[in-house]
Amino acid sequence: MAWFHFCTANHNRIGRSTLTDMADWFDAGLSELGHRVTFSDNLVETGAVNIFWERFRPGMGEAIASSGIIFGIVATEIPDGYAFNFREEPEWKVRFDSFHEVAKRASFIWTMIESTLPFYSQFCPSAYMELGFSEFLIPRYLNERPEHDFSFFGLRTPHREAVVERLRKHANVLWPENFLSPEQVGELIGKSKIGLSFKQSAQWPIPSPTRLGRLLMAKRGVAAEHVPVATRQGELAGICPESSDYTKYALALLNSDWKGSADKAFESYRTQMPMRDIMERILDCTVQSQPSKSSSSDIGKVDMARMLEDPPLLIDTIGTFNIVYFRDKFIGVPQALGPLDLSTYDLSTLPYIFDTRSEIDAALGKAANRQRGF
Repeated sequence: MAWFHFCTANHNRIGRSTLTDMADWFDAGLSELGHRVTFSDNLVETGAVNIFWERFRPGMGEAIASSGIIFGIVATEIPDGYAFNFREEPEWKVRFDSFHEVAKRASFIWTMIESTLPFYSQFCPSAYMELGFSEFLIPRYLNERPEHDFSFFGLRTPHREAVVERLRKHANVLWPENFLSPEQVGELIGKSKIGLSFKQSAQWPIPSPTRLGRLLMAKRGVAAEHVPVATRQGELAGICPESSDYTKYALALLNSDWKGSADKAFESYRTQMPMRDIMERILDCTVQSQPSKSSSSDIGKVDMARMLEDPPLLIDTIGTFNIVYFRDKFIGVPQALGPLDLSTYDLSTLPYIFDTRSEIDAALGKAANRQRGF
């Protein structure tokens, strides 16, 4: 059996939190096949098959190559020819070009979106990864008498807020403000009858595989927004028809035998999409020659955190301060200090360091008002 090691050194704290669900599925599928699975926020293992989730910056390809490791990539983005996800901001073009640097050195790519296979296959052996059923992923917390009609966990967007507002006129909807841990997601789902599922953007082609998987495994109803490609999960859970109003569709599900439908969908998921079989197929397509077990002298750890660290990113200016995003923090850097190398500078001496953009905006806004005498 092989050793698979997942490393998130190329992600920040918020990015890592969004990968937890996928990590659980990969862990389940590989473990069911008897493979060893480990995870790290900063280390790669020279004796393992290392795996990164896509999010690369310039120079990361060379840094990863210099470690001498065997590695693959989990791809979650849609390449559009110019960048990813039909985004036109400069940082997305940088990510797209940086992906090429890393992918040409990779041993394999697992993509979460089937239509992207032709693009990813140009770099190395690639396969479409589905998220199937595993006994390891059945939630521990299930309320047999859920008190909430609908629930949703995910980023807030104007589109999603508008739909939820319409639903709240007829039913109660639980939607936490913050990111949730897997345990908290399980509790949220368990408290509700039907889980809502929205697209990431207007052009997004598939329903969320992690969201549908969690809902199917918990035997909960699913109200999924229409997408061009239903996926096998979507066909089992059900997708809103293109011609139907989504709000009316969700309310109709709530007033139907949602529990009976959820039980049938669970059984179909269990028999038609076992994660063990999916992972075995993926490995056959992409990791054909498993690395032999290394001797103890060949096995070692390489700290990738510094090698793959994002450079400081200037995101805005308020008053006499530059707002810089660096090491998961929003930092107010006085312009009077001139050019700074934040990687070596004593950050504790800077007056404004916050976890969120709203906090630093508020603090620097007050500082600017004081300087103007308000």
